[in-house]
Amino acid sequence: MPTSIWTPDTDQLPPEIKTLIKKDQQDFYKHFKLLDEKTNLTLHEQRALRELTQNKHIIIKPADKGSTVVILGRDQYVMKAKRQLNDTKYYKQLRKPIYLNTVPKVHKMLAQLHEKKFINEKQLQYLKGDVEPRLRRFYILPKIHKDPKNWTVPFKVPAGRPIVADCGSETYQTAEYLDYFLNPLSVKHPSYIKDTYHFVNIIKTLTIPSNSFFFSIDIESLYTNIDISAGMRLIKNIFIKYPDENRPDGELLNLLEINLKRNDFEFNGEYFLQIKGTAMGKRFAPSYANIFMADWEEKALQKCKIKPLVYLRYLDDIFGICTNSKEEFLTFIKILDTHDSSIHLKYTFHERSIDFLDTTVYKGNSFEKNFDFQFTRLFKDTDTHSLLFKTSFHPQHTHKGLVKSQLLRFRRICTQDEDFRGAMKVLFSALRHRGYSRSFLRRCVKTLNDSEQKQNNVQEMIPLIKIFSTGSKKINHIIKNNFKQIITDQGLLRKHQVISAYRQNKNLRDYLVKAKVQPLQQSQTHTNLQDHFIRLQYIQNRVDKNIFKIPQTFTLKSKNCVCHFLCKMETSIYWRN
Repeated sequence: MPTSIWTPDTDQLPPEIKTLIKKDQQDFYKHFKLLDEKTNLTLHEQRALRELTQNKHIIIKPADKGSTVVILGRDQYVMKAKRQLNDTKYYKQLRKPIYLNTVPKVHKMLAQLHEKKFINEKQLQYLKGDVEPRLRRFYILPKIHKDPKNWTVPFKVPAGRPIVADCGSETYQTAEYLDYFLNPLSVKHPSYIKDTYHFVNIIKTLTIPSNSFFFSIDIESLYTNIDISAGMRLIKNIFIKYPDENRPDGELLNLLEINLKRNDFEFNGEYFLQIKGTAMGKRFAPSYANIFMADWEEKALQKCKIKPLVYLRYLDDIFGICTNSKEEFLTFIKILDTHDSSIHLKYTFHERSIDFLDTTVYKGNSFEKNFDFQFTRLFKDTDTHSLLFKTSFHPQHTHKGLVKSQLLRFRRICTQDEDFRGAMKVLFSALRHRGYSRSFLRRCVKTLNDSEQKQNNVQEMIPLIKIFSTGSKKINHIIKNNFKQIITDQGLLRKHQVISAYRQNKNLRDYLVKAKVQPLQQSQTHTNLQDHFIRLQYIQNRVDKNIFKIPQTFTLKSKNCVCHFLCKMETSIYWRN
């Protein structure tokens, strides 16, 4: 969303607010140099970071699951990705990208939505996106949690989950628009699970016979295996099933078709088009997949003469409780697995316990008497507990909040005190290795029970947003004091509180993890001037401070326009024709 430059009319402001603004401005300019923060890296660390950033022979990626960092040789990574892209069932190679030709198709649909009053002028401009959209990038996340025997190269190169980075593309905003309508429809099925807490609350209310057993099912590569025509048909059907006069069904289906059938991207200097499934980078992908799975399970379960006692689903993960024989259960699995040739299942079952999402459900000591279940927090093998170092450059409340949020999660999941203490022990053991003292951790546990009392006294928060630094802390402190002295102490806005809301600085991941595979040799093409170009929506007169809106959209290639350049030495204006 473009940054807003709206400011209220000063004539309508109370005198106290005007005084506050004047005082804040004076203090800000007085302490402006505080924001000139020096790097907290040593020269040796800066040199190492620069060398890693410029190293084109390695690829650094986060693991698909867990928080492990994976470093691959460039040749290994390219080989692994090309192995997937060469599968003509899912991808088609292109001579050149088609995303620029997609722009007028998107704009045509948006113009129809605007003409029919489904969107206003401001929404129209937002949905159009950038004047020059960014080409999508393909990358993969290594699945190191899989059995090393089954890796792409056993014990050396793991398989990868394909992702297409859609941010900034010509359809990014329309994908967001589609999700606005698809998401509410994607939860309208009886097996829906919102999250872990929802799952725990459902299971806690059940009373199950003693001869029951658990099972879980995982759908393999769901997103890429949804047939586009079938998916489009299901979206059309659910629009008919749940009519809404305020929903532009025809235009939404056209936008969905564009998003699915014109999903081209670049990898290692080559261009491809996805011809089956949807990319995981699309905003509407989870909702779209959920709607597909709801139809799949409804029709597949209709074929089953014997159904499980409990059947719940979180996207492509299914949980169930069955009271039938093992043979009847395997027949049930076979029916599901053969219902759709593009959908394949992996399943597991156990009489006493099973892992699902980030919990372990089990029959405790009281099950034979009360027929109820117990829950504990599941730590997967891929969980390396790579939590924030205590010495990291973050606000102090961040470290306390991290510990507290984890403890609250354990408390909400674990039904037994011993399970809660066991999960807390695992967490604290990892945190101790990351610089957290025992006394700090004890204080976090002590304040855990005070959360409910604080929630009853919550004030209206006014966030003061800055990038975190030592200087910004001091400036925020000054502005908070100004608010208290000029506003609160005068009896105004007593239920409001100014809080510091810090943006994160660039971290190692921002520097080292890139979607694009850098070419080994320097390209001979000219510098991309678009990287040094900003399209303004407004311009302000320096003399009378009047603000003028720029209604036109333009690029560096636009003709017959006035360009305004601000330089350190001088300001220049010229006419391009």
